[in-house]
Order: sequence, then structure tokens, then C-alpha cells
Amino acid sequence: MIDWKLRFAGFLLMILGGILFMFAVRDINSEWPRILTGLLSVFCASLGFGFLILPRDPDEDSPDPR
Repeated sequence: MIDWKLRFAGFLLMILGGILFMFAVRDINSEWPRILTGLLSVFCASLGFGFLILPRDPDEDSPDPR
């Protein structure tokens, strides 16, 4: 059950990172807020991608494959 929540959170973080990147490039004119918003967008996108490719834990009900 936590698996789909992590995948969904990763997908939302990637979307948030894209929106923040577009906002930083298009709408912010001063230098430091643009840099910080750009870094936050990269952090959100990379964290979201990490959540998406996170390996699943094996089910505890399944037998050991050894």
C-alpha cells in the first residue's frame, strides 16, 4: 500500500519541480530568487524521480527465493 503512495508522491514532486522551473525561468526577474527557485525545482524533480525508481520491498507473505 505504501508503494503506490511513494510512486504518486514522486510523480507529484516531478510535476511540482517542472512548474517551479517554468516559474523561475519565465516570471522571476531578480537574480537570487530565480537561483533559489531553480535549485528548489531541481531538488523536487530529482527527489520525485528517486521515488519513482525506488525498488519495491519484497512481500513478507511470499516465500524466500533461495
